[in-house]
Amino acid sequence: MKRYILRFVSFLSAICLLSGGVKIYAEENTNEDDDKNGFNAKSVILAEAATGQVLYSQNPDERLAIASVTKIMTLLIAAEEMKAGRISMEDEVVASYNAFSMDGSVIWLNEGERMSMYDIIRSIVISSANDACVALGEHIAGSEEAFVNVMNKRAEELDMKNTRFVNCTGLDAQGHYSSAADVAKMAAELRKYDFFDEFFLTRLTYVREGTERETQLLNTNRLLYYDGITGLKTGTTDNAGYCFTATAKRNGMELVAVVLGAQTDEERFEIAEKLLDYGFDGFELYIPEFDHEQLGDISVSKGVNKKISVEPQNGLKCLIPKGESGNVTYLYNIRQNVNAPIEKGERVGKIVVLLDEETLFVVPVTVKEGTEELTIWKSLWFIWKGLIGC
Repeated sequence: MKRYILRFVSFLSAICLLSGGVKIYAEENTNEDDDKNGFNAKSVILAEAATGQVLYSQNPDERLAIASVTKIMTLLIAAEEMKAGRISMEDEVVASYNAFSMDGSVIWLNEGERMSMYDIIRSIVISSANDACVALGEHIAGSEEAFVNVMNKRAEELDMKNTRFVNCTGLDAQGHYSSAADVAKMAAELRKYDFFDEFFLTRLTYVREGTERETQLLNTNRLLYYDGITGLKTGTTDNAGYCFTATAKRNGMELVAVVLGAQTDEERFEIAEKLLDYGFDGFELYIPEFDHEQLGDISVSKGVNKKISVEPQNGLKCLIPKGESGNVTYLYNIRQNVNAPIEKGERVGKIVVLLDEETLFVVPVTVKEGTEELTIWKSLWFIWKGLIGC
């Protein structure tokens, strides 16, 4: 593991600043047995959800069929609709003929059958039900085609450049593809919501329980035992092979492991587990802590206010090799005098955060409040107010 940590440090120079975090792009194998050829899958990636930081990748941008991993986007849109208040778990969903006609993994919806949104969602999450997925899309957008348009628009907004959806289920279709890097993005976005957390961790349950049409929902995620597991989604078709996206969280750090095109059912879980182990064993979340003595008020020339306060950008964090936090250093480069007028939020300096002389962050420092220029007329106004006050 030490060898890989040392390799990682050499990649820190590739860090680029983003809003709310950094990204590190590393092309390194994480298992000694796989050093020559990588993992036995078409594409894999390991990223941290909050920062987007990539710890490992293998063909991350290759356009591939992703099978039911597609449903991550379906669920993301459902979560966003719930947050907006446009749908709820209490909604009644009516199955269409289109939903009824789905094959593959299904819960055997009949045309015209009514089912609660709660049962529809958990059928998708736990059992990857294609008919429930179509019924959900039609409930939200009116038709599967319209819902797929929403999916593609959302993918564009998330900068998923190697993704195009043709359906909402992930069934093999010409022109339906994504990439491991894009899947990691939509998985990280879905993990911002907790509406479906209960379902992601449910191994076995039933819909229509107690009736003649009782249907079993069995979770195909074999990593439910994994420490900190939070989800997420399996997928298998002839064209896609064996796919899996796993998410797990420990100590405030949530990792996303994406495996596309594994050769066997067993291998997709083994690869995902190795990736998660690599991330949790080798890295920790680092949040910079600034010296507030270095962030004192600065002087303003020709300003109504003679001094103004400054502040660094908040919310920055990244992953660093475990045990390296003591080697992080800070360089403060902040102007001590500025000329008025100056507006709130105007940049007046930066803080460079380094690990072993390699840049982790370049943190903008801005003014907390603005101040006007002290003109002759403004001075006379202050003198007049002083006289009136007397």
